[in-house]
Amino acid sequence: MKIVRAMKERARLTGEVKDLKHRIQNCTSTILKNDFHEDFTDLYNQLIDRIKKSNALKDAIMQANVLNGMNRHITQLGELKEYLQFLKELKPKNGVQEDRFADSSEPYKSQITLKEKNDAIQATQSEINRITDLLDDFNAKTDIGEVKEIAQLLPPIKIIKKIFS
Repeated sequence: MKIVRAMKERARLTGEVKDLKHRIQNCTSTILKNDFHEDFTDLYNQLIDRIKKSNALKDAIMQANVLNGMNRHITQLGELKEYLQFLKELKPKNGVQEDRFADSSEPYKSQITLKEKNDAIQATQSEINRITDLLDDFNAKTDIGEVKEIAQLLPPIKIIKKIFS
């Protein structure tokens, strides 16, 4: 299985896990005279199965990335995205600025210009694009083989079948 396919499968499993958690929340309790709409045990077992499969895919993807030195690019990509967000939030002020809440206006000076900010944003975005393209190419070409299920040690929930007969 190629990494790109494994990532799609993991995303699908993430959606299923979210849905199963929601369904479990809604079937946990009901009014005494009502029947349960869904069986908790069945949904819980499905949830554990999806979590195990997702975990195995994450592990296989991570191992492929580490073995091929791609983890450093992934880490760098995360840092660059945070840095890009920081740059976009910078608000350099130059010249007279109108204050919405006061009758006066004050002149400002900035240590960077809007052009310098925009140039830094452009350079950072270009590097993000370069790394993303590198990772996309790697993910499309790299085979992780058959994914082996990992023993998932989740604390079990003791399920009481019937509280009242």
